[in-house]
Amino acid sequence: MRALALAVILAVPASAQEEEAGLAAQQAREQIEALPVEARVELKKMFRRYRDAVARKLEGGWRPRVLSEAVIEDVDEPFQPARLVEGMIDLRKKEIAELQESLNARKEGDYRMEKRLNAALAAKREALDTLISMNRREKGLCRDWSDLIWSEFTAMELEHWGARDERRATRPYHTAAVACSPAESPTVCLAFDPWEDGRPNVYAYRSWDESTPGGRFPAVYLIHGLPDRVGKAP
Repeated sequence: MRALALAVILAVPASAQEEEAGLAAQQAREQIEALPVEARVELKKMFRRYRDAVARKLEGGWRPRVLSEAVIEDVDEPFQPARLVEGMIDLRKKEIAELQESLNARKEGDYRMEKRLNAALAAKREALDTLISMNRREKGLCRDWSDLIWSEFTAMELEHWGARDERRATRPYHTAAVACSPAESPTVCLAFDPWEDGRPNVYAYRSWDESTPGGRFPAVYLIHGLPDRVGKAP
């Protein structure tokens, strides 16, 4: 299933392959080409990690174009990105398994230990039930996607790009993971935003922020137009 999901989002229609990049994307590409090769190699690694994360979550039931004003506006309680809820569920399950193992291995007749472990198990199971209830919501809000991609980039410990989770300045309000090259280089910023159609889209930041056309990069450039390693030409 995961291989199928990855194949679907990586499939690039012929029309998209032949499509010329808009002016904003062309300008951003020129800036990228002026970056040190190390920064361009890292960008290719970022894109690969990004597309794999999108494929993994689509396989797991996330969807593009999900909207929910209640969660977006944080009306009653702080917003919890889907990634965090899913991660907390995994953690609670692990903790329950460890407590159950300790309960099974306790010394026979140690009723104080049995009582303590049973109380801890009950608390963890209650917390898990709450998280499972939270996790039933539809996943694929722009804030779900931006948080996911930001976390993937953060885990990479990037050397040549700085990643942040950013909200668009103008209406319609929207969020995405944004990465910028170092200030000492010809600075270029890109928005990584799969929300629209579930594909690993990358946009020139200003075009994305102003919601203007012409900023999306052709997928073939990000897959084949960047160097794989230092010293290898694109």
